[in-house]
Amino acid sequence: MQFLTILKLILTILPLLMDAIKLIEQLIPESGKGSAKLGAVKAVIEPSYLASNETLPFESAWPVIEKVISGIVTALNDAGVFKK
Repeated sequence: MQFLTILKLILTILPLLMDAIKLIEQLIPESGKGSAKLGAVKAVIEPSYLASNETLPFESAWPVIEKVISGIVTALNDAGVFKK
């Protein structure tokens, strides 16, 4: 059941994650700042998540969200969306 809960969450927030990643990349375009960029995305997501009525604890959702973010960033880098 937790799998479906997490999958639904990821599919629901995926467009928002992509927008947040692109915005953070515009604000912090330098290479080598990945952890700062990830921290900025987390700083946006975590309070919003905690204020929602999600039953899954954020600590359980964050590792999956983090991996999705990593995958999105890798894909956008490979596609040349983020200029280095």
